Amino acid sequence: MEVIDITQTCGACPSQWEGKLKDGRMFYARYRWGFLSIEISKQPTDDIRMAMEEQVYGEQLGDGFDGVLSENTLKEKMIESGFTFEL
Repeated sequence: MEVIDITQTCGACPSQWEGKLKDGRMFYARYRWGFLSIEISKQPTDDIRMAMEEQVYGEQLGDGFDGVLSENTLKEKMIESGFTFEL
């Protein structure tokens, strides 16, 4: 899954990002309550709501009060789970 675009849409509580994959699908990443989830759309789309169709990654990284994640940590976790970046 090659990321060609990523935008942070909220900085804290939750930290969240949305972006596009090279194959046209969108992804949505969210860090809230210490849990990082990454979801992707099943089909190519420009509708970010469709990116909430399939969770491809989920991990408890912090405690239940944590809602701030750096973009560098997000990218590290995405790479660990099979994403690549073309930015």
